Amino acid sequence: MLALVVLLSTAAIVQADPIEVRTWHDLHNVRNDMEMGTVYILMNDLDETTDGYSDYNIDASWQPIGHSQDRFTATFDGQGYAIRGLTITAESALQGLFGHAHFATIKNLRVLDADITSSAGTVGVLAGSVEVTDIENVTVSGTIIGTGEGVTLFAGLIGRQAAGLVKNSASYVDIEIVGRFVGGLVGQMTAQAQIEQSYYKGNITTSNPNDDNRWIGGLVGQFGGGSMIYDSYAIGDISGTHIVGGLVGWHWRGGASVTNSYFVGTVTGDAENAPKDDDEEPILNVGGITGFSNPAQETDTDESKLINTFWDTEVSGLDNSYGGGEYPTDNIGEGKTTAEMKDQGTFTDWDFDDIWSINADVNDGYPQLLFALVTDADPETRADIPRAMTLEQNYPNPFNPSTVITYQVTGEQHVRLSVYDVTGREIAVLVDRQQAPGEYQVNWDAGQMSSGVYIYRLEAGGQTLTRNMTFVK
Repeated sequence: MLALVVLLSTAAIVQADPIEVRTWHDLHNVRNDMEMGTVYILMNDLDETTDGYSDYNIDASWQPIGHSQDRFTATFDGQGYAIRGLTITAESALQGLFGHAHFATIKNLRVLDADITSSAGTVGVLAGSVEVTDIENVTVSGTIIGTGEGVTLFAGLIGRQAAGLVKNSASYVDIEIVGRFVGGLVGQMTAQAQIEQSYYKGNITTSNPNDDNRWIGGLVGQFGGGSMIYDSYAIGDISGTHIVGGLVGWHWRGGASVTNSYFVGTVTGDAENAPKDDDEEPILNVGGITGFSNPAQETDTDESKLINTFWDTEVSGLDNSYGGGEYPTDNIGEGKTTAEMKDQGTFTDWDFDDIWSINADVNDGYPQLLFALVTDADPETRADIPRAMTLEQNYPNPFNPSTVITYQVTGEQHVRLSVYDVTGREIAVLVDRQQAPGEYQVNWDAGQMSSGVYIYRLEAGGQTLTRNMTFVK
């Protein structure tokens, strides 16, 4: 009997084979088995040419996977493929590719060119609401339009995040909204949720402005409950009636902190529609990093902070990091000029070996996250980044006395290009430094060398490529 119990227990923890998703019908059917331990893997791109597209995106609005009564608790691995053209028109809450996820994992996925219109809240391209869920290597793009007045929790990636982690993810979603708790990545973060190494590029605007257009931020609308943001940024134009920040709209009490992050763009309020003080002056609460900071309660063990976090004062036109409230510490962010924001020396204690990169030709010269360079997170420039490391034949060849060597690398990494004679002796090092992904050309002058065959070798990312060239005097 004991042996049977052990056998049954063992069988219960053995994970079934992954379920493959190849069509829109397969994606729709994910909702039929969302239990923990189930793994779905996307096998190809899904777009308007894929079987079933019109059934779920044109003839009818996409119905999110998981809802408040039956949440998605499984694993979805996009394997780097894209779901394109997701279309949602809804009057109910919890909208996105996923409606409500709980103890789930969503990774390696791109949801691009989404078109979402909703008159209710808790909306994100990836998910309406997630709890204790890990999201990693996810990129979203498209538009979200909120048509209802006073709706809450709208964001490019996730409407509401309670606990769990968002990492190495990006949002390129333009948002037009009348409502509260609006963010480029997350509408509301609470319960010690975390965002790491992620970013937003887009614009958040408000139509028919009214007093409800508040708590709007480039990364997060409402931010609290001991939540943390690390190594992240937002670039875009962020607007609302009042309580608007470059990174966070409302920094709620509870020890929530932003570390090693930055904002570039404009942050604007609406003086005409903002609430007024006793002198009938508008209360805007607009800041380069935070709209309003609620001071920590006396019972809080940690204070809310903005640590090594910056904004571009020239682009924003703002000289204040937060618009209203107070921070109980000196960690309140720093404003920098555009030149300073493009200077690595500004970002002391930032990790420029494993997390960040800075290059005048990448991200308009502002710091960029290495994961975006390596994994190609940006859907707008994906085609422009080399897909493989290459080393071209030098030109001219044979040559006298100089020649050009062309090569390309796929990600931010250390690159070494060297020249050897036929005995294997290294005679020149042409490149030995960190380089961003792209194509490069290097000139080698062999005027001091003897005629003969030489070998040039490219080393980067654990790969090595070699070619021969001939110098003839």
